[in-house]
Amino acid sequence: MAGDMEADEGSTAEAAYRSALGAIRARSGYARGFISDQSAGDDAARLGLRRTAAVLDRLGRPQERYGIVHVAGSKGKGSTCALLASVLQAAGHRVGLHTSPHLHRFTERIAVDGRPVEEATFATLTGRAVAAAEAVESAEPHLGRVTAFELSVAMALDHFAAVGCDLAVIEVGLGGALDATNVVDPLAAVITALDLEHTAVLGPTLEAIAAQKAGIIKPGRPVVVAPQPAGALTVVLEAAERAGSPALVCGRDWWVSGSWRAFAAEGPWGTHADLRLGLVGPHQVENAGAAIAASWLVDAVGFPVPAPAVRAGLAATRWPGRFEVVPTRAVARCVDGAGTEPGAGPGLDSDPSGGHVPVAPADAAAGPPAAPAGTREGGVGAPAAGGYAILRPDDRYPTVILDGAHTPTSAAALAATVAAEVPGRRAVLVLGVLADRDPAALARALA
Repeated sequence: MAGDMEADEGSTAEAAYRSALGAIRARSGYARGFISDQSAGDDAARLGLRRTAAVLDRLGRPQERYGIVHVAGSKGKGSTCALLASVLQAAGHRVGLHTSPHLHRFTERIAVDGRPVEEATFATLTGRAVAAAEAVESAEPHLGRVTAFELSVAMALDHFAAVGCDLAVIEVGLGGALDATNVVDPLAAVITALDLEHTAVLGPTLEAIAAQKAGIIKPGRPVVVAPQPAGALTVVLEAAERAGSPALVCGRDWWVSGSWRAFAAEGPWGTHADLRLGLVGPHQVENAGAAIAASWLVDAVGFPVPAPAVRAGLAATRWPGRFEVVPTRAVARCVDGAGTEPGAGPGLDSDPSGGHVPVAPADAAAGPPAAPAGTREGGVGAPAAGGYAILRPDDRYPTVILDGAHTPTSAAALAATVAAEVPGRRAVLVLGVLADRDPAALARALA
């Protein structure tokens, strides 16, 4: 009897979760899109910002109840968010993390202390957000219909307040200035590396894209700037100056040197030496530097982040689909990788079992210990939906590397990491690309 009751409860919870996904799906558009249709023009996108703010007003302005770091960029923003959230969690803070897209389950987009939101809670959040959205649509029909992405942003911000987060790290969906996440008033902003992407929406030049990304800089609030092409850097710094926002710029105010296995970060915080990363690849060192700089800014406004937390948080970080290595015999499904539209993912909820399959970690020589992909335990840096592991070679099966590189420069960084980490092994490329990408350019960079 007890077993039957538990089964009934489980089926009821699953039905509620699926119903919540259906409510979100009903509001999606923009190709298979999940983001607001910024290509409809600036005025339409600004209506999206007003809708999101109005929904949050109906929910009691939850985003004002904790500190926020807002992260935009073309490359490395997801990794930087994961690194920063792990560091802040290691410092003892309760940390929310909102990212997109998800890899397997929608709940991955809304995580607290490394744990995705529970399905039952997700269903409740959806109900609250939909009710608020319907109230806004009824009272202010001129604003238009609240979109799926706007709804998901409101859900995340609502959840972080409900569970008592001290801090939240919020990743931009697309662009920055007109993205639905840009309703927050953050403690600090971060601009990761910029590149040509989504040019039909963001503009045809790096400078135009930089202007959109720099739109998350708020008056008087500091901004961390990762290494940038000269023209893009000029645009970002001009935006910061107009806003009266102090800028911490890589190569001017902070520096990193070394590899993901051992590197140093120097800046206004002093020097952190012999740091190790839980993410593979030389490009992750720059992302880590941006996360360290952001954590220093958070510390400066009253959320302590001691040096040991920086060290522990960086080493514990896990982030799926970033040089994630699995053996062929363990691959039960595929990650939608290169060219994924922000906010789209491989469907609203593509994997009913959730998470990745386990993989075996390498010995210590391969780098810091890696949690098995799909680990759900709590603790510092527990992955939202998996993690990487460098595996011992197994002659019976090829090794599969999953990565989400979606620009030529990101693809080149992936190729360099493969050459460095698994040298001398024959590689076969399987590439999935959406219509707004250049598959030939990506393939050339990976060759």
